[in-house]
Amino acid sequence: MIFTGLIYIFLSGITMLKDIDINDYNLYFHLHKSYFLRDCLFEEISFTLEKVPLDDEFQSFTEELTIYKKLNNGILEKIEIDELIFYIQTDIAEELGIVHSGLNALESEFYRLIVYIDALRKVINNIGIILKYDKNINKEVKKKKKILMTENLL
Repeated sequence: MIFTGLIYIFLSGITMLKDIDINDYNLYFHLHKSYFLRDCLFEEISFTLEKVPLDDEFQSFTEELTIYKKLNNGILEKIEIDELIFYIQTDIAEELGIVHSGLNALESEFYRLIVYIDALRKVINNIGIILKYDKNINKEVKKKKKILMTENLL
């Protein structure tokens, strides 16, 4: 990594990049880009693997990445990947005030991650690999949820 320290962003009330340490990621690797995006979106978007039936004679199942948007009332709304991409490239980019110039290191990495739709789609789909094979993922998510709940009580 070439960036140091924690960078906080509180633009328009958005804290999505709060507590993101760019040193936790090696963004030359696609899975690290997926970890980075997942961590940036943690407060607003959740990802799960869900069993989906295959249309075959054996009544088999496969696991599929499912995306949920967290609504203000705490309810999760299932969304498609195209909707997430649209949300990221319009609402989030606008709320963060992301423009091509004048970005700090963390904003620059986030911008590079979201600027191309095909690359963004790949990064999102790779979150499924993380959910399937990273054995520490559930512990990490529970820890983040606990911290988030504690911060909301303060």
